[in-house]
Amino acid sequence: MRGRTTAGAAGAAMALLALTVPAAADGTKPDLTRFYTQHLTWGGCTVKDAPKGMECAELTVPVDYARPQAGTIALAVARVRAAESGEGPTGTGTEAGTTPPGGAATATAPKGSLVFNFGGPGESGLKGLGSFTADTARLAPAYDLVSFDPRGVGRSAPVHCGAKAEQDIESSSDSAPADDAEGRKQLVDELKTVAEECRRTTGELLPHVGTINASRDLDVLRQALGDKKLNYFGISYGTRLGAVYAAQFPKRTGRMVLDAVDSLTADAAQSALAQATAFQKGLETFLSDCAAQGAGCPLGAGTAKATGTLDATVAQLDRKSARTASGADFTSGDLRTAITNSLYAEQLWPTLAQGIATLHDKGDPAVLDEINKQFAGEDAQGNRADDDNSREALLAVNCADDPVRAKDPAAELASLEKKFAKASPMFGPDQVGAAISCTGWPAGTDYIRRIDKTGAPPVLLIGTKGDPATPYQWAAETARHLGKGVVLTYEGEGHGGYTASQCVRDTADAFLLDGVLPAEGTSCARETPPEH
Repeated sequence: MRGRTTAGAAGAAMALLALTVPAAADGTKPDLTRFYTQHLTWGGCTVKDAPKGMECAELTVPVDYARPQAGTIALAVARVRAAESGEGPTGTGTEAGTTPPGGAATATAPKGSLVFNFGGPGESGLKGLGSFTADTARLAPAYDLVSFDPRGVGRSAPVHCGAKAEQDIESSSDSAPADDAEGRKQLVDELKTVAEECRRTTGELLPHVGTINASRDLDVLRQALGDKKLNYFGISYGTRLGAVYAAQFPKRTGRMVLDAVDSLTADAAQSALAQATAFQKGLETFLSDCAAQGAGCPLGAGTAKATGTLDATVAQLDRKSARTASGADFTSGDLRTAITNSLYAEQLWPTLAQGIATLHDKGDPAVLDEINKQFAGEDAQGNRADDDNSREALLAVNCADDPVRAKDPAAELASLEKKFAKASPMFGPDQVGAAISCTGWPAGTDYIRRIDKTGAPPVLLIGTKGDPATPYQWAAETARHLGKGVVLTYEGEGHGGYTASQCVRDTADAFLLDGVLPAEGTSCARETPPEH
């Protein structure tokens, strides 16, 4: 490990903490007692497809931690209690359904609670917990499995931007901006309108959405759950949240696993370029894997043939859109979206290959259209659930966390177009607009990029070599910023290693259950790629 001594790291952590717990206007420290002494009342959940035994509650937190008397919001929380009941860490239990008032809550599972954030930003923790429990069989007897919708997300005072702005967010993220002055100006104008509508529609909460305050909420949740330290599992964006928590509350950080690790320092343009590059690499691996199966590859034997089939399908859609079963256009942009979605998980690669082949041979986009609907959380008619504000929340949180704004967004876009196209011929033109996505938003915090040697206990970070959404190099980068971190490498493809690899699961579970970290440099081999 490089960096400061332990004393120096602790001093740096305290300095960072001082920067992020603002004093009241008169210089006094805000009184947060009523938030840290609340109890949770557990009851049934109205989450669709919630697993048996999942309970829900609400956690009250201040809108503004510097002015806690100015208003509160309720955060939606869910848990699945430990499969085998046991004595809490302090040797006392609690009645089913409640934690007691007065801050005396104690977790009833043998190891307390394990809190999850499943990414985004903007993903619902309540929905994620219901679908993730199948992968946590070894953890379930030891921990209460807990998640929550962070502020601004889902059922927790959601960010909204108005119907028109939400359509603009969707269209700007799904297609490439026109590569001329008029097209760039149009995109900039749309982004400014979106930012203004988000401010108008969301109101006073919007300036207080972001990872800094979500981390503070996480600490209030830790206390309400009765845990002296936070045991935490963060995936994708959840790794950013975990890193910020470790920086703000190093002495309250317990065992922490970060899978599919986000960058703490990259701005919007740097992130978008790194992702475009990684998705291009993932696409090339997908094509070569398929081609290696010879006659079993629906796209053709040999990499050149498989690549040619894909290129021909893109050109075919550029000439004329296909039609979905509902009569909607299916464009080359929709095809790229289906590819992007499928690169998140190797298990989808056979479906992707068959979908491209069917579209190429028969002009039928049904398979690919279904992939897109599933990822967007849409029904057969293309409608999202009423409580799904993931696109709006993603924009709001990312902009709150990023201090960089282009002085001339249109000129910035023009300067990046060739670089993105060179890095990723397939995805670069679509991704370049993300580089200026925070146009019209006030500059965000620079706290996250200044995290350095937190003083928290060692963290386990999982990096997947072929991860297209959180490129592998970000894991080592974030480990350096945390100061004490071990990177476990998964030599496979897709977004995240825990659900993809039994080896990764075994290693992560050993840390969460027994505190055993792998040796630096440990890796898990790629699971057998699926046949196309």
